[in-house]
Amino acid sequence: MIIFVGGTIGAGKSTIARGLAKHFTFPYYDVDEVKKVVFRRDPDFERNISEGIPFSDDIRRELFRKVFVDLEDLIGKHPHIVVDETLHKREIRHVLYDQARKIAGGFIVIWVQAREEVIIKRLGKKKRIGHLLDDPLPLHNAFTKEFEDYNRCVIDCPNNGTVAEAVADLVHLIESIGALAGNNGAIRE
Repeated sequence: MIIFVGGTIGAGKSTIARGLAKHFTFPYYDVDEVKKVVFRRDPDFERNISEGIPFSDDIRRELFRKVFVDLEDLIGKHPHIVVDETLHKREIRHVLYDQARKIAGGFIVIWVQAREEVIIKRLGKKKRIGHLLDDPLPLHNAFTKEFEDYNRCVIDCPNNGTVAEAVADLVHLIESIGALAGNNGAIRE
């Protein structure tokens, strides 16, 4: 099963995804690492980064083709993977979901959210060493405007307190869902 952890820039999705992966000893897959390679191929890369313009759906599809190859390889070695990605646009995220269904048999989506003032505070003080975005606030604002609501059930993860509290709540929920699903722990949408 693939566990997608999505959320806007600054919501805390990467920290929570890493925490879940560590707790369950699942591989952690950071789509941002692939973005560093694929997005640089876009002729508008510098402009998009400096002006906070989201990359085109075509370049995102190219990104996800690489992600599919990586996930297929990982799922052959590990039955469960935690994937960190914003998942802000419906059509694009459904491409990921369809592939997850094919290669892993199922997936769940955890949506990490925080109040806007919490996100602004985080993004204002955080040094993003090695990250694609030096100043993430413009792209956060653009993604927030582009966000397309979910029409499927997701696990909503409030992250306004400590990350440890948010991860503990998710761990408890995921373990409970696994117990309800039976011995094999398979969770299907």
